[in-house]
Amino acid sequence: MVHGVPTFKEFVDSLNMADLMVAKWAVNGDSIVQSSPTKVDWSKELETIRKSNVNHLRFRDSYQITDTLIGSERRVSFIANSKDQEVQRMEVRMVKGAIRYLAIDKANSSLFSSSIIEFKFQLNQYSLTVDQQINWVFNNQQHVVGNIYPRGALWRVNLQFENSRCPINLVVTDNGRLLVKNGNELVRFTQNESIGDSLVFDSDHFNSSFIYATVSENMISGRWVNRKQDDPYFVSFNATKNTSFRFAVSTLPDVNLTGSHSASFINEKGEAGSPVELRLKQNKHIVTGSLLTETGDYRFLEGVVRNDSLLLSTMDGTHAYLFEAAISDGSLNGVYKTGTGYEKVWRATLGAKPTMRPAEVITTKNDSIPFDFAFPDSKGNIVSLSDPEFDGKPMVVSIIGTWCSNCLDESFFLKEVEELYSDMGLQIIALDFELISDSVKAFANIERHKENLDIKYPVLLASTESTKKRASELLPALSEVSSYPTMVFLDRNHEIVRIHTGFSGPATGQESYDAFRSEYLGLAASLVKQD
Repeated sequence: MVHGVPTFKEFVDSLNMADLMVAKWAVNGDSIVQSSPTKVDWSKELETIRKSNVNHLRFRDSYQITDTLIGSERRVSFIANSKDQEVQRMEVRMVKGAIRYLAIDKANSSLFSSSIIEFKFQLNQYSLTVDQQINWVFNNQQHVVGNIYPRGALWRVNLQFENSRCPINLVVTDNGRLLVKNGNELVRFTQNESIGDSLVFDSDHFNSSFIYATVSENMISGRWVNRKQDDPYFVSFNATKNTSFRFAVSTLPDVNLTGSHSASFINEKGEAGSPVELRLKQNKHIVTGSLLTETGDYRFLEGVVRNDSLLLSTMDGTHAYLFEAAISDGSLNGVYKTGTGYEKVWRATLGAKPTMRPAEVITTKNDSIPFDFAFPDSKGNIVSLSDPEFDGKPMVVSIIGTWCSNCLDESFFLKEVEELYSDMGLQIIALDFELISDSVKAFANIERHKENLDIKYPVLLASTESTKKRASELLPALSEVSSYPTMVFLDRNHEIVRIHTGFSGPATGQESYDAFRSEYLGLAASLVKQD
């Protein structure tokens, strides 16, 4: 009925061919049960929804169908016109024909029985909720979540912070990759070399590495090294094998923290800083989300509610964070810690959404100075906005650092912009501000950044030993550079159309990130259509 949507068999076959393993957790009464990772037969695993595909001509009068495109992502949804249909909803999201999201809701009832089945698949996780009843005879309630990993060894890592441990989950795959999993994100490291009896896995995107040695069959020990500055720092860790949880929880909590909450960091005088938004989604005991500031998010946080405490952590390749807080009287009170030994008290008021400035008003243009730049590429050639190749072209200038995780999120977005609009004349250029002082290493960081993202647009080295003050001095047409990244949109005359400070990516939630992508892909489209 709708062309280009994979059949259920094709979806299952793609999972079986990927050679994946699954670590599950399930709810049994008030208790939580964890399983070790195992390979699954996806045909059997998804048997309950095997016949749920409603993309057939015989259903054409039974469902309301929408087929939309947001950038490179296609979305097709089927909503039942009547409660008599067993499948009430089916939604599919695809990129280049591959399913990235699939949701199915089934429901039927009679005088004597009822059945509700909800299934959701999203990238590296799926969930299945079943509620089946035959009056006075049978009651079956299940809630199962499967975390999906490439085939390999699953480890629970404890990063040793100054006064505490920050747990994360990672997989060392059978083909020489190391993957850190935060929610639906997989942070990739690739095996590069061996040092004595230690293996070295380098980040695909940042100048950081995991280095570890085997202690026993079920334990490894080592360090994570970050070289984004001239003086590298490292965080020691040990890890246990086949431990699928991040924070141990045995029973379901009484509280649900799903929603937006007004938070702030507290200084040494006990004064609250600028408000930020803690955006959370809770599934039984598991909590995912992010902390949003005016200039970006803290990326994919994952953790749990345990008794009266909230515990969240992340490791995104260039940062490692730990949030701990007590839950009491509609508030959170806790401590934020990083791998560098930094600690800060933080608080949040549950259900109160903070007021923050829009990203478009933080940095403004200086009308007395035309926007311009002239910086070298990796071959030593000076590239300037006034070069003939840019004449009459609308442009997006991205102010980044290859060490910056929000910049990486923006680069993925700009790659999508490039694929959609470069053939229509839109030109993207990134200006890289490195923290290190060695320009040779800085250009190596740029080349890794371009290669691993398959970026075609130029990335210029704007400065080493960079600060926001230095970036502001080099780009005087802007009122300030207050955040990496910052996007500057230029029309065909290279006049500034809009400045977007910071970047809040997919960790902020599907609805929020969709709204951003729709708006800014629309802005890019309007620039290429401009006379």
